[in-house]
Amino acid sequence: MARLYRGCLPRPRAGFRALFRAGFWAALFFVCAAAGAQQIKSMDFRNQNITDILMVLAEASGASILPDETVSGTASFHFSDSDFTDALEAFLSGYKLYHRRDGSVIRVSRIQSGYDRERDRVSLKAEDVGIENLIKALAKAINTSILYDPLPNISLSVDIDNLEVRKALDIIMLKLTDFVLTEDEAWYYIQRRPDGNGETNGAAERIPRIVREGDLYSVSTDRGRFQELVTELFRIGEKEYSVLTKADSVLENLYFSGKDFEGMLRIILEQGNADYVLNNGIYYIVELQRRDVLKKLKETVIVPLRHIPAQEFPSLLPAEYAGNNLLKIDKNTNTVILTGTAEEIVPIRNFLETVDRPAEGLEYRRFELKYLPVEDFLSMAPQKLLPIAPAVVPHSNAFIVQGAAETIAALAGYISTVDKKDEGYPVELKYIKIDELLKNLPPSVTKDDLSDSGYPNLLFFTGPREKRELFIRELALIDKPKPQIRYELLVIEYMKNNETQLGGSLGASKAEEGASPGASFLGSLSNVMNLSFDVVAQFGYQFALNLSAQLGENLAQVYADTTLNGLSGQEIRFQNTDTFRYQEFEVDADTGNLSRTGVTREISSGLIVALNGWVSGDNMITMSVNATVSKQNNNPSSDSTAIPSTSERVVNTHIRTPSGKPVVLSGLIKETADKTRKKVPGLGSIPLFKNLFGESADTNEKTEIVIYIVPYLVMDEEEDRDMNRRLERYYRTLVAEYGK
Repeated sequence: MARLYRGCLPRPRAGFRALFRAGFWAALFFVCAAAGAQQIKSMDFRNQNITDILMVLAEASGASILPDETVSGTASFHFSDSDFTDALEAFLSGYKLYHRRDGSVIRVSRIQSGYDRERDRVSLKAEDVGIENLIKALAKAINTSILYDPLPNISLSVDIDNLEVRKALDIIMLKLTDFVLTEDEAWYYIQRRPDGNGETNGAAERIPRIVREGDLYSVSTDRGRFQELVTELFRIGEKEYSVLTKADSVLENLYFSGKDFEGMLRIILEQGNADYVLNNGIYYIVELQRRDVLKKLKETVIVPLRHIPAQEFPSLLPAEYAGNNLLKIDKNTNTVILTGTAEEIVPIRNFLETVDRPAEGLEYRRFELKYLPVEDFLSMAPQKLLPIAPAVVPHSNAFIVQGAAETIAALAGYISTVDKKDEGYPVELKYIKIDELLKNLPPSVTKDDLSDSGYPNLLFFTGPREKRELFIRELALIDKPKPQIRYELLVIEYMKNNETQLGGSLGASKAEEGASPGASFLGSLSNVMNLSFDVVAQFGYQFALNLSAQLGENLAQVYADTTLNGLSGQEIRFQNTDTFRYQEFEVDADTGNLSRTGVTREISSGLIVALNGWVSGDNMITMSVNATVSKQNNNPSSDSTAIPSTSERVVNTHIRTPSGKPVVLSGLIKETADKTRKKVPGLGSIPLFKNLFGESADTNEKTEIVIYIVPYLVMDEEEDRDMNRRLERYYRTLVAEYGK
């Protein structure tokens, strides 16, 4: 990563900014100009391309820096408080690079060359540079053409100082053992040796290799180049030819005699991977791939089989023959096609004659399977019982096999062992359904071990007895009734803009004659006694007394008072909503008139409570509560087509509580502003007297929705919820005991 340092820098040019955005390097820098010199405040490069670093330096300095083709690789370098020239020279010297100024252009290279024309002395310095680039740099320095044949890919490090040009070239050519140097006044020529051996000066000395005696030709040479031998043959044979290939290779150990012209030509062309075409007395030499040459040496033999199927023959081949590509199978004619040299074909053909004999002591037998599908049986049958591939009888569950009597008998015994009907063991589910079991199978079984009976609580198990017993034990842990949860739900809306003074205290006055002893006390709880939710038992008599008073003064309103039942993990919903339906209108863009679309829309408002409880092992109940209280607002607009708006209060939460302990969700508060006006009839409507005979009042109505939930884990014996017994219990615990 590059680090950012303080400094100053003019706004970079667009091309330079594009390089930064493209991510060509990670180098951030600042350059300051002081006293006419370019000062680098800081630069930091980490493993970046050298050419990219030079571009950054060029951009920073405003100079033109041109690297040549020898500049490559990556570098890491840091500059701090340096002059641009010093920083450039330090960077180049650190990575064995050289530079020279050509006007306003700085040229960078891995090669430094110089030439003293008066003394004819040359200097050349480079480290690990390709030999071809060295020759180009030398030619450019001395301003003289240096011709060369294709050179090998060799890198050199040289340090030549004030040497003659010829000696400098001799030093470079020490690695070019197969080349010679030819010198002229105006050029140098680095030429590959004609035969790759020996030394020559100027043109290569011609060495006769091909001799003609009458119509017969002989060749005798250890080494010779393909193109030269072809030229020599056609020169001695006095025939016309045209070479259409540039391929040239060194041929070795050519010793042939007594061949006619075309025989000798074919020998040389086969060695050089070439061929010829004779057309109108002219021999055209064309390039030929080595595999095409080998094709001429191979032959093809077709061997018909009489007793064994051709498709089975490859499986019978020994390992030393099975891995090659010498044979192909023709099923239609039951033949084997062999392609190769005689040495390759003869062993396989002899093996064919050995195995292709009439079968003795073999018989055919048809087997009909009763229960197993024939394809499944053939895939599981031992190979030694089916030495010859069986034939499946179409449209049946049977197959035909050929084999010795002992093999047929062994196969029949194997079929009687495996081709049996699996006996199913009925398993009756008590509480869960089959689809629930299949979704959560115990680890001892798979779906293949179970069969659906068509009844929701009955299935069949097919498998060994030990596995079945393990499945029955595991099923006993799963097939249990899910716990049932009873939810007591109470939703109250409280008015928050007024405070109710509930100064009464709990007490019991003397009952009137003939009245119930606790009637006067229980009368103060009359508004909560009608609720299904047992407020007194859950929150105490003082809370019940306050709530009863608020309900009596219309400062509280019951939204919901119900009891819901559901299984553990099952979602249940309570919904008490009103639905408003309205017609959809559209406006004509031309006339502005309204027209009905015929579409009816609905808006629902009210209370929706969704509960999903789960009973844990310690009888704790975890609940997911999603409650929405929505209200349709009055539409202040006079437009009858306006869609009425709604306001919503939503709570989503997760709660964990013991069975029977209440949960309270509050905080669903809404504040509504309203403006009312009272006036004297008649006079209050006159504009000049409306303030004298009327008054306006702004009111703010603030309400809060509170949700009370009590979850119960339902046991076998339910609590007695009879109202009379509840009243008797209230009196006994709250009144009778209080009066003592």
